[in-house]
Amino acid sequence: MPFYKKSSFFAAIALGAVFVTGVTAQDRESDPSIRALEARLNDERVLFNVEVESDVTDDVLELGRLVAMGGSSAGGSGMACISCHGAEGMGDGSGAFPRLAGQPGWYMYKQLIDYATGDRPNNVMSGIAQRLTEQEMEAVSAYYAVIDAPYRPVLGDISAEMLQWGGQLGAVGSAERGIPACVNCHGPQGLGNAPSVPYLAGQYANYMTHQLQLWQEGVRDNDAMNVMSSIASKMTEEDMRAVSEYYARVRPAERAIIDVDVLSAD
Repeated sequence: MPFYKKSSFFAAIALGAVFVTGVTAQDRESDPSIRALEARLNDERVLFNVEVESDVTDDVLELGRLVAMGGSSAGGSGMACISCHGAEGMGDGSGAFPRLAGQPGWYMYKQLIDYATGDRPNNVMSGIAQRLTEQEMEAVSAYYAVIDAPYRPVLGDISAEMLQWGGQLGAVGSAERGIPACVNCHGPQGLGNAPSVPYLAGQYANYMTHQLQLWQEGVRDNDAMNVMSSIASKMTEEDMRAVSEYYARVRPAERAIIDVDVLSAD
């Protein structure tokens, strides 16, 4: 039976079976102000007009587990998510491969779609996503969304001053520089905003810094209404590193623990 009805936590994050309507092309203002960027956060297009069409069932999660293990219709070790992201979605502590565990399912599903279409080019992920069916994309996204995994230790040292600056950018942004606060979209403590906004807390600093660089360079171009690209364009390398290192060290005070027994409960 669908497990959404068992837990509001699942309903918030495990959005694998969804469709997108009304996504518009990005509008590129040359240098939008901080007020303009903050106004976009309330625009429904920033949420990609998500509409949940069906519940995620036990069968969907089982298919997702199979895909993660390399059992998609294309199949093979080269298609196994666990090879890079791990069975628990913990990723690689170096940041080469991001943490997937507990990310909003619909967000991950959209990234797979964008990898497949080229809206988010990546030498590894584009080829993998192009070989997945839409059903497999939905299933594996839902599977990783409901996993609760421990955090890897943070690698490297960083000065207290840089961490303080990163925390300030996350909490209040920089009015002088026109950078809005990360919490406006990614929520308190960087916990994300399901279904479409990923968490930052506990993600790897190198990965987050690299993504900001890709947005700044225009290589990554799959953010709604150009919000992230516009923000990244205002950031220095030091800003990117500081906010990434800060969020990499943030741990939620309380995490909802998923009881796997509920997945098979009557």
